[in-house]
Amino acid sequence: MESTTKLKDITVGQQNCKVFARVIRLWDAINTNPRYGNALISIDGILLDEDGCMAQISVPKKFEKQFCGLLSQGSAYIISNVAAIDIRSKSYVYRHQNYMLQFKQDTKVDLLHSRGADIPTLSLDFCPFYQLPQKAIDSKPLLDVIGVICDVGPYDYASQTSQHKFRKTKIRNLEEQTQELVLWGQHGESFDEETVLKKSQEGIVIAIFAGVTATLQRFTGNL
Repeated sequence: MESTTKLKDITVGQQNCKVFARVIRLWDAINTNPRYGNALISIDGILLDEDGCMAQISVPKKFEKQFCGLLSQGSAYIISNVAAIDIRSKSYVYRHQNYMLQFKQDTKVDLLHSRGADIPTLSLDFCPFYQLPQKAIDSKPLLDVIGVICDVGPYDYASQTSQHKFRKTKIRNLEEQTQELVLWGQHGESFDEETVLKKSQEGIVIAIFAGVTATLQRFTGNL
């Protein structure tokens, strides 16, 4: 059987990569422009291999029906015939590597039932607050941030004339620096303000926000 390639050893341009890893995150990449009605762009996810390396995967919309039932968050796979495409000029993607593994029509997905038990089911690479201004200038990569919740605002319209709603919240790091996050739409609506406030009466509430993008003023929730 042909051996697999470690995520750290893959280079941009490889067309028939074969990898062994766990899918630790999986989500639908949606075009949030109202003109497109929240149309699906791709099914994206994060792979984690035995060495602790991560890489983003992407299933283009045209292959959605072919692969959506084959991938499950938390499961380990051998994935064959994926292409390593350059992401250095792409926005709204994770930059664990300088490539993203893109599925093709002949990509093969093999679920593993026993192998891969030692690969963790979760891994996060938190971005320090001081790096966020530069991330806002870059091509808006997806980021993971962590902090103590220190303020939760109401879920309300962005302005008197806007049809879009959001919720603002603030988190604080160990250096007592605070950062504002803006959670748009369903992310702001589903944020459990009541539970957070109740828990804060018992002690600090630590929150992890995964898949956010940075602006020069704040984070924008983009889960």
